[in-house]
Amino acid sequence: MKVLSKDGTEIYYETYGNPGARPQLFFVHGIGGDLDAWQFVLPALLAAGYGALALDLRGSGYSGHPRGAADYAMARMIEDVAAVAQTAGTPVVVVGHSGGAVLVEAFALAHPELVAGLVLIAGSYGPPHYMRSKVLRALCNAGIAVGGLLSPRAGKPWHSPYPPGKHHQEVEVRGLARTMWHNSLASYLYFSRELLRVDLGESLAQIKAPTLLIVGDKDGIYPLATSQTMHAKIAGSVLKVIPGANHVLPLNRPRDTALAMLEFLKTFQI
Repeated sequence: MKVLSKDGTEIYYETYGNPGARPQLFFVHGIGGDLDAWQFVLPALLAAGYGALALDLRGSGYSGHPRGAADYAMARMIEDVAAVAQTAGTPVVVVGHSGGAVLVEAFALAHPELVAGLVLIAGSYGPPHYMRSKVLRALCNAGIAVGGLLSPRAGKPWHSPYPPGKHHQEVEVRGLARTMWHNSLASYLYFSRELLRVDLGESLAQIKAPTLLIVGDKDGIYPLATSQTMHAKIAGSVLKVIPGANHVLPLNRPRDTALAMLEFLKTFQI
């Protein structure tokens, strides 16, 4: 299914499970992914009676692939999430991974009326720790500007293959390059730039929805310390640490991720 975002961009999403369950779960993937990134987490949640939605972010999968840098501003992506959330007809528990978790936090701050709860998986509130240098960020922004202009147009829309049982590294160059070939380099560069710009650290205390943070203690992108800081800032939040797990929790540790979510969701009524 598709819905139009506020600026007219088509956003593709799918629904699963029991549409009458409350709350509905709404999944938001990170950079380089698409809604199929949740395929190994969903079965346990659906078997427990939940209903779910998942979207392809703009520039990914079957959603629209706008070309301009301004098309990937955080404010526009927030409205993409809002457009899909509104189709549920009730506040949703929004689940975000990596950069998708940062987007979910920004969405919750902008549209608290649409949020019943949050699950932030391997997330952050600002740039990765190794990108906090202003000089390095400036160099990256310059590279992103050039790369965006030179980026070829998107190829045939597709969803990335995620082989069952494969252990995913935190950065998979070959797989990411293949996905970018289909979904356009520009979309990833411009979303990355937004993640380098955003800093929600001072706003996290404004999040009032029940919140679960899930992180692996071997995460090299957004380390455990980042989730611990978020946990301290979001009142009443729950922190679940998965031993031995890296950044790619939905693919490498889907059972542990789903079990943590199910425990958290016990406080909600189905």
